[in-house]
Amino acid sequence: MPSAVAELNNIPFGTLIGSPMRAAIQAQALAARTTVEFIQEVGFIPQSTDPFADPSGNPDLKDVRNVTFSYEKTDADGNKDDFELTVPVLTIVPIPFLRITEMSIDFTAKLTDAIQHTNSNSTTLSGSVKGNVGSFFSPVKVEFRSSVAYENKNTSSSKFIRDYKMDINVKAAQDDMPAGLARVLKILETAITEQPKS
Repeated sequence: MPSAVAELNNIPFGTLIGSPMRAAIQAQALAARTTVEFIQEVGFIPQSTDPFADPSGNPDLKDVRNVTFSYEKTDADGNKDDFELTVPVLTIVPIPFLRITEMSIDFTAKLTDAIQHTNSNSTTLSGSVKGNVGSFFSPVKVEFRSSVAYENKNTSSSKFIRDYKMDINVKAAQDDMPAGLARVLKILETAITEQPKS
C-alpha cells in the first residue's frame, strides 16, 4: 500500500504552481499584443493596397485616423454658422490596457492512510462421563460426553483515500497608460481643430 508521505512527495508541485504562473504571463503578453493591435487598427489608417503605389515608402509611417463632427454654433454676434470639429479617434476611445494585479493559487491535498487488523481466538472444551455401576438395588449410572470447539478469526483491512483540490484566482484591472502612449495622446489632443464648415 502506498504511504501517504510517499504519495505527497510524488505530487508535482513545480508543475502545479508553475503552470498557472506561466499562463498568467502568457495572458499578460496577449493583453499587450491586443493593445498594440487595437492602436494600429483603430487609431491609424491602413497602408494603401494599391499595387502601383511607391514601394520605397516607409511601411511604418501611417496617417492618424480622425473623426469629424458637424454642428451648428452661434458666434458672438448672434449669427449661426456650421462648424466642423476634427478629433483623432485615439483621443476619444478608451484604449484597453489590462494588467494582472493579483493571482492566488490554493492547493489542498487530503491523504488518508488507515490500516485495521483484528485477530481473535476462541476455544471451548466440555466433557461428561456416563456409565452403569452397582447392583440391582443400587444402580449407579455414569455418562461421559466430550466436546471440543476452536474458533480463530482474522480480520485485516486497509484504506487509502486521496483528495486533491486546486483553486486559482486571477484579478485584472485597467492599468495606467505608459508614459510614451500618454505623450502621444497629448500630442494628438493638440491636433483637435475647430473651423467653420464653409
